[in-house]
Amino acid sequence: MNHPDVLIVGAGPSGLMLACQLAMQNISFRIIDKTEDHTTQSRALVIQARSLELLDQMGIAPRAIENGQTARAIGAFFNGKKILRLIVNQMGGNLTKFPFFLMLEQSRTENILIDFLKARGHQVERRTELQTLAENGDSVTCRLKLPNGEEETVHAKFIVGADGAHSVVRQQLNIPFAGKTFNQSLFVLDCRADVDIPGNEMYLTFSKEALGGFFPLTNGRWRILGNIPEELEGKENITFADIEKNFAKRTNMVVRLYDPQWISAYHSHHRYASTFKKGHCFLIGDAAHIHSPVGAQGMNTGLQDACNLSWKLILVLKAGARPSLLDSYTEERITIAKKLVRSTDRIFNVVTSSNLLVKTIRLYVVPLMLKLVAPAFRKLTFLQRAAFKMISEIGIHYRKSSLSKGASFGTFPPSAPRPGDRLPYISMTVDGHDAPIAEWLQNRFFCVLMFSENPPPELVSCIETLKDCMSIQTIPETPETQTLYKVFGIKESGYYLIRPDGYIACRSQSMKAETLKTYLTGNLHVDWKN
Repeated sequence: MNHPDVLIVGAGPSGLMLACQLAMQNISFRIIDKTEDHTTQSRALVIQARSLELLDQMGIAPRAIENGQTARAIGAFFNGKKILRLIVNQMGGNLTKFPFFLMLEQSRTENILIDFLKARGHQVERRTELQTLAENGDSVTCRLKLPNGEEETVHAKFIVGADGAHSVVRQQLNIPFAGKTFNQSLFVLDCRADVDIPGNEMYLTFSKEALGGFFPLTNGRWRILGNIPEELEGKENITFADIEKNFAKRTNMVVRLYDPQWISAYHSHHRYASTFKKGHCFLIGDAAHIHSPVGAQGMNTGLQDACNLSWKLILVLKAGARPSLLDSYTEERITIAKKLVRSTDRIFNVVTSSNLLVKTIRLYVVPLMLKLVAPAFRKLTFLQRAAFKMISEIGIHYRKSSLSKGASFGTFPPSAPRPGDRLPYISMTVDGHDAPIAEWLQNRFFCVLMFSENPPPELVSCIETLKDCMSIQTIPETPETQTLYKVFGIKESGYYLIRPDGYIACRSQSMKAETLKTYLTGNLHVDWKN
């Protein structure tokens, strides 16, 4: 394996997800990590709906849910008084198969992905480090340090840095990592707690002296987070005793912390790489972007980075697509990273600022506003749907991507999903079995939803030419499928091409093979050969 197609550096959630996607398509790869084993700490905690949809495509979402804790409600305390409580366990109803927020420790997420790899004959090469890398024509020459101290030279067609905020890959490529570090020190703690909060609800606490958060883990444990007291700023090692000592007083809460399992102190960073691609090298996850824990977006964004990049690598390696397709990875994902850094930056400033005016607004004005707004939020479904789409990341789209431009053939109603949109959550009946349409796409790569009972032979032949990467799901017009025709805006017959990451690639109101060939050649950079 000195000449793998892909070398993945870093076996956190992002690197593991990329490896899983490559394994499903039988792409040769190696995944290395300098650590002895996968993390045993909880670290990233929330799995958002969009990530669960990706895990569901792999058939492992049920295991993730079984190992996690679904949050029933989210709320807030201000100066010790409960001001807000919102039921959120069905907040995304009718938007996704997973209309909730899943609390799943990163250690368990990694274990699930590692088992997925093992079942397909792959494993992480531990205690193996990247020393140097250099572009060499159509490949990247990498020098690795092995567990026994010896060195190995690997020639990979592509290398992917999934090696975290201090990425060696990014440093070797001299890619700027602009942004800032906040002065406020934070802690994250896993322990047990005596507190008057249900074991399946999440709460933030705001007081004059402290910011705090309570997030449920399994087996009666809690994830506690907050700001480190000023008198402890600069202390080299923050201990559980340091935090527990005055935690109740500082948060103005009746709470007792005990039985600590893990504690870590850190400064929040807001940074993103100037590009996620350089030559044959790529960055995903924390190697590409880091930001505050606001909204639990970090790991989830990394998982989506991996899925976005993987299908493009596979199309180049397996279907002969031109390497220029890979430029769309940075184009699509850096836009998401920039928006995420900006939004979390603003929110983080509001909730942690020590400015007297901001603190006054946070402690006295915001609670009054929440009391006024919360009743309307509970009643107005469209507000809940908008909030869920943003937090769960199912609202992400690629409409402005070069892959989505000129990808609509024919006239569609404004309500129909567009190229770059996530595949809508809607049920479909096939052979008498009713299920969300996404379930019919499991274990597929590209899939053409063919709205016709008898698609023309020339279109079928066009798809069969790429049978290793593309499949067909026919949807004849029947009383059971009329809703699908209406939702997708199909007048008589047509098709939608669905990307492997669950987004719409192109759509057509006709069944002409030429429209599909035009998209494959112009947008997906596939050199068409009859």
